[in-house]
Amino acid sequence: MKRGAAGGNLDTLSEEEAQRIHQASISLLEDPGIFSESDIFLDIFQKGGARVDRDSRVIRVPPDMVEAALESTPRSFVLHGRHDPDMDMLIEPGRVYYGMGGTSEPHIWDYDLLKPRHPTKADVVASTRIGHALPNIDVVQGLCMSGDKQPPDVIFYHDYDAILRNTTKPTVISVLDRPFTVRCLEIAAAASGGEDELRQRPSILAMLTPVTPLRIGAINEGLIDAVEAGVPILYSPGAMMGATGPATVAGTLVLVMAEQLFGIVLTQLLKPGIPVVLKPDTNVFDMRATECTYGSPEQTLGKMAMVQVARRYDLPTWGIGGGVEAKVPDAEAAAEAMMNMLLVAQAGMTVGQSLGTLAWGLYGSQEMVVICDQIADMVKRILDGITVTEDTLAVDVIREVGHGGTFLPHEHTVKHFRQELFFPHLFRRQTIDQWLQSGAQMMHEVAHERVEEILEKAGPVELPPGADAQMERALRKAVKETVGTISED
Repeated sequence: MKRGAAGGNLDTLSEEEAQRIHQASISLLEDPGIFSESDIFLDIFQKGGARVDRDSRVIRVPPDMVEAALESTPRSFVLHGRHDPDMDMLIEPGRVYYGMGGTSEPHIWDYDLLKPRHPTKADVVASTRIGHALPNIDVVQGLCMSGDKQPPDVIFYHDYDAILRNTTKPTVISVLDRPFTVRCLEIAAAASGGEDELRQRPSILAMLTPVTPLRIGAINEGLIDAVEAGVPILYSPGAMMGATGPATVAGTLVLVMAEQLFGIVLTQLLKPGIPVVLKPDTNVFDMRATECTYGSPEQTLGKMAMVQVARRYDLPTWGIGGGVEAKVPDAEAAAEAMMNMLLVAQAGMTVGQSLGTLAWGLYGSQEMVVICDQIADMVKRILDGITVTEDTLAVDVIREVGHGGTFLPHEHTVKHFRQELFFPHLFRRQTIDQWLQSGAQMMHEVAHERVEEILEKAGPVELPPGADAQMERALRKAVKETVGTISED
């Protein structure tokens, strides 16, 4: 089982400031409360003890309900590999993991064209195999989507089919309306060897994104089915500073943490003890480009502060770690990825996702995820910290070598250099002459060579007995039901 790198505790807020944000979030749950388009959610909260106004459709959640929900939510759980214990992950505060990709991105960056293009299911397969092969990628999501599968309403099903057939690492499904969510769960259960196996060894998280600010929709009712299936919930409010959230980092934190706490209460009302991972996003609306941006320092600052506020709940957290604004896997992309990945890890975020994504998640790059895998390895070395013992202080060794001596042949160096010194597996340490003689390659070219090496050897993963046929039936059923619904409309 993977136990992750030791997360940091880098603070951006004082304790008083973190407490003020928490208290402000709690106050929003009572005034003005959360608007629900769903009658089912109104019923659940009314039965659970919240103040529900049927006329205004507003749910007001008192602080004691929040505290009870926080107490019943597990602080840790195991997110399993599908029939692959080596890919099991202990999810809890204080550990750090990384995830590739995100939710069905509509394009893919093409190395040969040097620009994004429309992707196919074959691209999803190839990208998944790359994520499966990379040692620092713990969770595999999509770098693109199955754009050749039509109508568009069936694309998600093909994406999950491609992912589940080509990696045993955990992944994430989206929670939308109930029929859609049930179909996705059926595909996941088929890949796992049945509903009972998925329930006992959950290898997926079900991600729900409410309608911010301060709303939850009928489209989110698939949460009920995900909870019934026994899979952990990834609750993900997604405000954008200056658009669907306040233009201040502090204000956006108050809003998304209020929505996050509402989600915890909802999941625990549905099933006390169901695991929940906190994913309140602090995205930024760029006023000049009039679009969301992933590469801004204030977004990263917000993520770090979110993790700090969430420490008082003692629950795992999740957020954008490697997602960038850059349009190609270049110096801008690497700078933004390193900023995000290093700082959220030092703050202690449990899972940093979106490694390999470009253009604020509109498309992914196979070369970029290879570069991010190297960055993740570097971050883990930083998180390892410095070991201070009598042996590592090396006072006697320094005295022995003396003035002007060399430590190179000393047995102390032989003993420690492999553990203390970092050796990159992708980035190349060469003299200038060596670099020129080897072709003077730029990093995206080196990364592309690694992509080709992986794909030359990669193939589908081994499925449980009977799973191949079950997955095919689940996929056909999902497509047939969806296309039938569209035809009726």
